[in-house]
Amino acid sequence: MKQYTNARNTNIMKLHTASTPAMYTYRKPNIRNCKCTFADGSEYFQKVIANDKRYDFIGESNKLYIDQECTLLAPVTRKQKIKECKKRGLI
Repeated sequence: MKQYTNARNTNIMKLHTASTPAMYTYRKPNIRNCKCTFADGSEYFQKVIANDKRYDFIGESNKLYIDQECTLLAPVTRKQKIKECKKRGLI
C-alpha cells in the first residue's frame, strides 16, 4: 500500500503544491458559502471569505444566513443555535 501511495500522482493540474499562491488561485473559484446543519435538523449558511493577502479562506465567525447567497441574515447566531441544541440534549 505504501508503494502505491508514493507512486500515484495526486497533483492532477501539475501545480507546484508547495506554492501557496498557486494552490489558492486553483481553489478560489470552487469555494462557496458553507451549509451548516445543526443537530435539530435546521439548516443555515455561513459566508466564506477569501483572504488574498494570506492565501486562505475564513468563515464569518458568528453569523448565519437563510439563503445560499448569504443575503438574508438569520434571526439567530451560531452560538445561540449551538446553546439551543445543547439545552435540548441533542449534543
